[in-house]
Amino acid sequence: MSEYRSLSTKQVAWLLYSMGRTFDGLQSTFMATEKFLRTGNPQVVNSKADYNLLLDLRQAAEHTLHYDYAHEPIDMAYVQSINAQLTRTAAMEPGKLRDERTPVMVNTSLGRYEPPVPDSATLASLIRSTVERAIGENILEDAVRLFVDLAKMQPFGDGNKRTALLAGNGLLFAHGDRHPLTVPISDKDRTWFDRELAAYYLNNDQTIIRHLARWNRQQALLAEQRDNEDDMPSSAPEQTHGMQMDSPTL
Repeated sequence: MSEYRSLSTKQVAWLLYSMGRTFDGLQSTFMATEKFLRTGNPQVVNSKADYNLLLDLRQAAEHTLHYDYAHEPIDMAYVQSINAQLTRTAAMEPGKLRDERTPVMVNTSLGRYEPPVPDSATLASLIRSTVERAIGENILEDAVRLFVDLAKMQPFGDGNKRTALLAGNGLLFAHGDRHPLTVPISDKDRTWFDRELAAYYLNNDQTIIRHLARWNRQQALLAEQRDNEDDMPSSAPEQTHGMQMDSPTL
């Protein structure tokens, strides 16, 4: 597909690329990811594993982007419906909440994290409270909070961070935000991202919420600058547009 509601194909490609690279070891380049998104050609990606991952990510992103936010709620069923799109690279029963037969252990930079078996009432309450308070200039922080809360709960057998990030994006889409919530891919930025996400898992340290929100605001500004430069006359000096940036000052 060439258009995804209010996002460009390039924006969706960056969302898929950042998720795949940071969460699941995607080896294909951003350019290959964008080309795959435009053409569906499996020959442009590095491997069958990348192809299956990108198929899942594309399917889940399309589901999230085309959800009827004006008439349908962002609730537990919505989050389950995102995970249910990950039919090739996630759990045996995508979309189904895990139970005591499916324990999860997450190795983090700060130690091992073992989330409890998800309670459906607690999960529903967490989603509802975040969605209800999401308003105004703090919407990006609320989207990040939904992402990290769902990631911390690990409600599914697999694909939890992908599902959580897309759910956070859904909150932005519901409020008309045109900049997707993404995660860092550079080694430098992934160091603080991994450490702060681990601190949230293990110690409920809130740092990652404001840090990741600020990083995304800066990413959005850089993207707007690149778009403005692309609109300059062809006689203007050629610019090299990078996709990376230093981590923001807290």
